[in-house]
Amino acid sequence: MHMKRVTSPKFWNAGRKNKVWIFTPRPGPHSKRFSFPLSVLLRDILNLVSDAREARAAIKNREILVDGVARRDTNFPVGLLDIVSIPSMKKHYRIVPVQKGLTAVEISEKEATTKLLRIVRKQMIAGKTQITTHDGRNFLDVKNAAVGDTLVIAIDKEGRTSVKKVLKMEEGALTLIFKGRQSGKMGSFYSVDKTVKLKDGKTVFEAPLDYVMIIGKTKPEITVNKVEGEE
Repeated sequence: MHMKRVTSPKFWNAGRKNKVWIFTPRPGPHSKRFSFPLSVLLRDILNLVSDAREARAAIKNREILVDGVARRDTNFPVGLLDIVSIPSMKKHYRIVPVQKGLTAVEISEKEATTKLLRIVRKQMIAGKTQITTHDGRNFLDVKNAAVGDTLVIAIDKEGRTSVKKVLKMEEGALTLIFKGRQSGKMGSFYSVDKTVKLKDGKTVFEAPLDYVMIIGKTKPEITVNKVEGEE
């Protein structure tokens, strides 16, 4: 349940030398090195609680929702594009990529009902086509969906999901780099070989195919970065 702070990812901003131990993410929808334990997110990133005891109390009391579902595990892994809501405070946040990892940005209540999911696998199950997304969700028989495309899903008040549309990985589509040295950058999809090339104005940059996702046609479907000048 714990790891030494000095071994925790730097983007946690958890004071690696202040104390010895810190929560560690449990196995779940996101990898250990690319997610926050829910308690660390509340305390060290969002600063909504002052210590681990307050974080534990809020989580155990079902006050914290992740993608519309109340999570009662202090070590639940919260990762790329997840939506964290605190209904009692009328606060909603999305986990987004930045140059050194992940962070959280505040979003509106309306936007908290929409999430983007990158398709990472497609296979046949019992005669039906099943696709799997980057956060471990599975969907059956989604038309016109392929690996590398992005699903735009709606999340209702009970945490149930439905597919609104598919964003295709095609030339001109707005693309986000979510990992690696270029993490947090956006550009228009340009071409793909061993890496993906993106254009941002006259600038062309590239990233591995596994590090990018489509987030819109000409503008992002959701907020994916911090407002300029925001801490």
